[in-house]
Amino acid sequence: MSEPGSAGDPPPAEAGPSSPSAGATEPAAPGTGLGTSVAMLTGARLVAVLAQFAAGVLAARLLQPGPLGAASVGLSVGWVLAIVANGGLNISAIYYLGRRPQQAHLLVRTLMPLLGVALVIAAVLPVLLTPIVGPLTLHRSGWVDLPLFAAAGLLAAGTVGYEVAGAVLLGVHDRRGYIVGDLVRSVATLAAVGLLLAGPLRTATGYVLATAAGAVLPGLWLAIRVRRRLGPLRPRWDRGFNREALRTGLTGQASNVLTFLNLRLDTMLVPAFVGLGAAGVYFVATRVSEVLAQLSNAAAAMLFPHVAAAAARRATGTTERVVRLTLVGTLLGGVVLAGCSGIVLNLVFGAAYRSGTMSLIIMVAAMLPLAFGRVLAADLKGRGRVGVVSIAAGAGAVITVAADVALLPIWGIAGAAVASVLAYAVTAVMLAVAYRRVTGAALSRLCPRPADVVDLGRLVRRRLPRGRTAPA
Repeated sequence: MSEPGSAGDPPPAEAGPSSPSAGATEPAAPGTGLGTSVAMLTGARLVAVLAQFAAGVLAARLLQPGPLGAASVGLSVGWVLAIVANGGLNISAIYYLGRRPQQAHLLVRTLMPLLGVALVIAAVLPVLLTPIVGPLTLHRSGWVDLPLFAAAGLLAAGTVGYEVAGAVLLGVHDRRGYIVGDLVRSVATLAAVGLLLAGPLRTATGYVLATAAGAVLPGLWLAIRVRRRLGPLRPRWDRGFNREALRTGLTGQASNVLTFLNLRLDTMLVPAFVGLGAAGVYFVATRVSEVLAQLSNAAAAMLFPHVAAAAARRATGTTERVVRLTLVGTLLGGVVLAGCSGIVLNLVFGAAYRSGTMSLIIMVAAMLPLAFGRVLAADLKGRGRVGVVSIAAGAGAVITVAADVALLPIWGIAGAAVASVLAYAVTAVMLAVAYRRVTGAALSRLCPRPADVVDLGRLVRRRLPRGRTAPA
């Protein structure tokens, strides 16, 4: 989302593997239209949320808030380092596959060596950081938390593999395969949490390890799906393309890292400022609020490759419709969730978590600017404007840290929720300004209309007839 010609732009479309067949810019017609794919992926992500919700309930019932707070640190470390380690390979995969659909097999083979390096870094880095992160967040010294951070390393490696394989499927427009992979992840996570926490590993480490299993298993399934679609994938080294892929990916990945820090830094600052017990309560509140984020997650996941592969580079109609429907869906869901927040925390998770009701209500409000910014970021990445996405995400991360440091000592976990609202709002405004400058489109066309409520209902009810292609 940088200005044309800036250092944040990815290389031009001609940059690719050193092969003469740099061909078409139009993707092969996918079997499922964008709107239907978003609805299907949202449904799959809602199933995932239900599975993760059930896993969270199990963890909250079987672990005390203190161990659950420690687990939240391990999960955050694993997820953050997964984003750092993958070097933006998922972004490069989608970007180049969208530009070079006829070179799909060659492109994926060329990315394989980079993926191997990323997996090693993801697995090892959390272990190396144990004596640093442990004392800062868990208030324990030395290597006492090594099992927790080793589990975080497995989670990081599994997440890298899952994200890159999923990006390849999106890049070749196998949307159904990606959606099924999301469902596999849901089932695997819930099953692993149930088996480990109800059995011998009723600890913070057990929870992180179970979540790691929920990434590794579907990652293997997605890898098998990629191989079946593209054929054998013997790694191929191409120094020139590797440099281009890393330049593209790292530029975009900077925004992903900063966005994730914006989302997850609070889960590491809360235990440092107000203790592990409060961190466990806040972890539950944030996970419940993230039910609402699944619509924007699905919309962004499908919009990025759609925009990247579009022939009309300045067309904005699809993005405008996706933004409006995403905001309407998030708002409607937020009203329902805010109204029953106290009941959900008290009856489902237990009385110990009811103190997070106010934080949950505030986090529900935060989901609106988060959804708005997430969809616009996907559009801008698809247009190659990843630099400005990084700038906006960085601003949000800075605000998260500053507001958390200022508000946590005063308002506790409710202060962390307010900090999230501020950070997401600033990020969304910056992305909207950049979107206007890049596309020239009027921002008023992103504002929901009454007709969008009806449109959303029709989209949810629509079923794709077998053998036909739905309109985007």
